[in-house]
Amino acid sequence: MSDNSSNSSNAPIINKELEKGDDSNVLKPISTSSSVVSFKHLEQTPPETNESSSMGKQSSSTEREIQIEDRSTKSKEQQEKSLQTELTENLEAFYKLLENISKPLDELETLINSTFSSSNATTESLADIKSFFNKSVDEVLLNDAWLSKFRKAAALLLDKTSILGKNKCDLLKNFNVDLDREVNRLRTLVEKNKKRAELFKNRSKYVEALDTYKTALQPCRDEIQMMASKHEEMKKNLREYEMIMIQKMPPFQRVYSQQSSIDTEISGLRENEQLLQQENQEIDSLRREPSISWSGLIAAFYI
Repeated sequence: MSDNSSNSSNAPIINKELEKGDDSNVLKPISTSSSVVSFKHLEQTPPETNESSSMGKQSSSTEREIQIEDRSTKSKEQQEKSLQTELTENLEAFYKLLENISKPLDELETLINSTFSSSNATTESLADIKSFFNKSVDEVLLNDAWLSKFRKAAALLLDKTSILGKNKCDLLKNFNVDLDREVNRLRTLVEKNKKRAELFKNRSKYVEALDTYKTALQPCRDEIQMMASKHEEMKKNLREYEMIMIQKMPPFQRVYSQQSSIDTEISGLRENEQLLQQENQEIDSLRREPSISWSGLIAAFYI
């Protein structure tokens, strides 16, 4: 044990001397002690014996120095390897720590951003919904851009009972469920309005045509009545007046010959009036449901 510790303590010195490349310096400490021992033996032994003994000791000392050098080199390599391993492990631990810190931090940032984004979106959606209530149901649901905006706003608010309350959420859900049906109704209403406008236009044409016939018939009727009255009054001049009546018949017949056209126009007017009445009833029915739902929503949001 003492020999090993002595060798370990001498290792740095020997390594430094070896690095200088001077073998005489490495061997010098041991050679000095060997010279002292050899000097003592020279006093007791013949010259040849002392010389051989000195050479044996010098050889033994050189072997020990080589062993010490080998152990020192191996120790240094082991230390370097150990340091490199420790450095690698520490670097891996460092980057693992960075990953462990970054992961929850990223999750927190995502959660916070999502929370703020959701809150802002809810506030904007509520403002959008209320802004639509200043318009009629026709304006909102028949405008593609507004309808899309209403759908998105409603979708974000359907489950926000903490903000709207259960009653408003339920009303909004019900209206949203029937939204496509209401849109179809209003679109049908638009088409019906167009058709009704066309029917009104046709009615005006029919009335104008009939007014023309009326203008033509009215004086004829008045004159016939007057002449009939005179016929009653003027019995004694019957024949003369009958001749006058016969003379007046051809123009009257020409006017009356238009009766078939009048009947056609009357039939067209009646059919037009029936269609107009039917359209009015359907339009009133189509408008009633959306208007009731819309009024309910407005009342719910402002009460």
